[in-house]
Amino acid sequence: MLKQLLLSALVLGGVATLPLLAQDKKGDEKPAPAAKAEPYKLGSVVDENLTLRDLDGKELKFKDLRGKVVFIHFWSKDCPYERAADPKTVALAEQYKTKDVVCLAINANVTEIGAEAPKSDVKPEDRYKDIRAHLADKKMSFPVYADHGNKVADLFGAQHTPHCFVIDQKGVLRYVGGLDDDPQGNKGDATKQYVRDAVDALLEGKEPAVKESKPYGCGVKRVKVKA
Repeated sequence: MLKQLLLSALVLGGVATLPLLAQDKKGDEKPAPAAKAEPYKLGSVVDENLTLRDLDGKELKFKDLRGKVVFIHFWSKDCPYERAADPKTVALAEQYKTKDVVCLAINANVTEIGAEAPKSDVKPEDRYKDIRAHLADKKMSFPVYADHGNKVADLFGAQHTPHCFVIDQKGVLRYVGGLDDDPQGNKGDATKQYVRDAVDALLEGKEPAVKESKPYGCGVKRVKVKA
């Protein structure tokens, strides 16, 4: 009799605890992480609502760039490869300043711009002082945009500085890769001008002869994701 009572108690106890166990397990469940957007590929249309913010905090939407050829390069003030690339990008900006071409640089290095944007009460002239001083010292006139959290770099799949992208008048990504085939800046006239040739082709309504090349440079210094 005692044995039967004990067995009944165990069964009843087990039935009573099943909902509690299920409730505890459900309570421990974590929400599924949001799906990460796939990086743009050749032929992708860049979202017209994608917004950049320059060193003064001024916004630029890709919608405002429709109708123009856009040359983007991910840029660093500290990368030694930029010593050869900077004069070239400045020359490109100068070459195309009277044409429907926009040349812009994006700094996504957390080591240079910080993990978060400056607070609104910080005066524009006090933001990114080291970058501003570097641009002035090197007489670089192209606009620089800050990519805090590497959102734009991840969207384009940017891995290096300089990593270059050319977008056509309809917002379609037409070229991805290196600025040229001369990382050290010593090939002179023998240099293959990938970005320049892509821009020229798009201005003429043609497809770039070279749509993709191997990028070179320093790695983009990304924000570390907490586990």
